[in-house]
Amino acid sequence: MSRNIGIKFHFDGTISAPDIIGSLVRGGWRLDDGGRISYLVESDMTDWENEALSAESAVIGEMEKARQSHGACAVILTWEATGVGGSFLLSSAGHKLLLDPRVDTVYRQDIDDYVDFEWYLARILPAVGTLGLTGYEISDLPY
Repeated sequence: MSRNIGIKFHFDGTISAPDIIGSLVRGGWRLDDGGRISYLVESDMTDWENEALSAESAVIGEMEKARQSHGACAVILTWEATGVGGSFLLSSAGHKLLLDPRVDTVYRQDIDDYVDFEWYLARILPAVGTLGLTGYEISDLPY
């Protein structure tokens, strides 16, 4: 059975790509998807682009231009050296951040097939809590 899983973070103002990514990186997240930076910037948000890890500043700049022009951009982030992470989508012109935790997903130990959202929240909330966070929603539903 397929599931719709994710966390949606809401902010009281517009958050730029450099601000949100910078805060997450300072908090322990990496722009590292198997040795490359994977990101989305085009308006239909379907074609992932890949760049070398050394292109971090340029990628974040492209992401901010996309957010300003059509309201959304995304990047794969992983936690420290674990390889665990997901796609982080900055949407609604910077008022929402959505996490789809499908990169080496951490599941609960007490029940199979359910994501351990506490694992993700413990690593994201300290990084984004000072950026005007007003709340978050968790989704884990079959479709």
